[in-house]
Amino acid sequence: MERLSLDSIKKYFEIKDKSCISIYMPTHRMGTEVRQDQIRFKNLTDKVQDILKERGYRDSEIDKLMKPILDLRQETPLWQHMSDGFVIFRSENHFSYNQFPTSFSEMALVQHRFHLKPLIPLLTGNGLYYVLGLSQNKISLFEGTRFNIKEIDASFLPDNLAKALNIDEFFETKQFHTGTSAGRNDRAAIFHGHGGPEEHQKTMIRQFFREINKNLTPFLTDREVPLVIAGVEYLHPLYHEVNDHKGLLEEGIAGNFEQYSLSELHEKSWAIVSAVFRNGYVKARKDFEHNAKRGATDLQAVLKAAHQGRIESLFVSLDEQVWGRFDERTFEPRLETKHETPEDLLDLCSVVTLINGGSVYGVSRNEVPGGYQTAALLRY
Repeated sequence: MERLSLDSIKKYFEIKDKSCISIYMPTHRMGTEVRQDQIRFKNLTDKVQDILKERGYRDSEIDKLMKPILDLRQETPLWQHMSDGFVIFRSENHFSYNQFPTSFSEMALVQHRFHLKPLIPLLTGNGLYYVLGLSQNKISLFEGTRFNIKEIDASFLPDNLAKALNIDEFFETKQFHTGTSAGRNDRAAIFHGHGGPEEHQKTMIRQFFREINKNLTPFLTDREVPLVIAGVEYLHPLYHEVNDHKGLLEEGIAGNFEQYSLSELHEKSWAIVSAVFRNGYVKARKDFEHNAKRGATDLQAVLKAAHQGRIESLFVSLDEQVWGRFDERTFEPRLETKHETPEDLLDLCSVVTLINGGSVYGVSRNEVPGGYQTAALLRY
């Protein structure tokens, strides 16, 4: 499983095959609903097999395509450790699945490209953000959305200050005390006094944070994906000094992040991040409304502008699909016809706009300016 990013969207978009299978479904973290998730998954996979049969695939071809998907039915640990949404992509030469802290509507499709539009809000709007929990003896990374937050694997980051800098004496300085008799690397070091760490200790912390930044920045590859710092206040400015990620937010969560439950951490972080996401949408909408001459709402015009890299901001309805094919040579869309593998043209213009550097806001139809299926603000 890989983290969702603009690069992964590009990779999925570039895969073209007549048997690109996309499965989306809501899942549950615990409780009796977990069993229902497995039943829902079986129904969706049965639907995919029916589609393949209708399109004339031989049983042997269907078995080969479906085997890695059907194998997931037996992965009991997988279903016991789900997030809120589950996505599978399968083609003749590709298979991947991922979990996300946001729910999806059920969907099972077979097209000539993977269906990516449901993922768009995770990159903009109500999208993904990260919380970096900082302390001298523990580093944690959390992935959140509007709906939830979860801790993710942070093994690529240094574990703690002493290990990162290889300095046992850090914990022996007179500027620290500890409230536990645990081993040196497990102790919760606390600064004495009201002024925070001394300068030589700040230097060590900065060096530690540089190691974190060096490893975290490549992970946060998406433009300015929001990053929130959680930790005691004196650590925030020290991390800002060494940070290279443009999405690091000025406001952070003060206090020992280990004392917060996941729900508390989500509440505090979303209060910070939601304003950033909302401000982007509000500004883009105002720009669209105040620049009528640069606006486009006809789907053919939007598709053409997307492929020409002319869209600055795109609003697209997540509530519906427009099935068809788009001729990139003539810039003409065709509605769905039988015996073809059409795609959602709203999905197409969304992904192409995103790849070409535009901002995309996947919203409900009543949030699209004018109530259209799609609306674009053109660069020129």
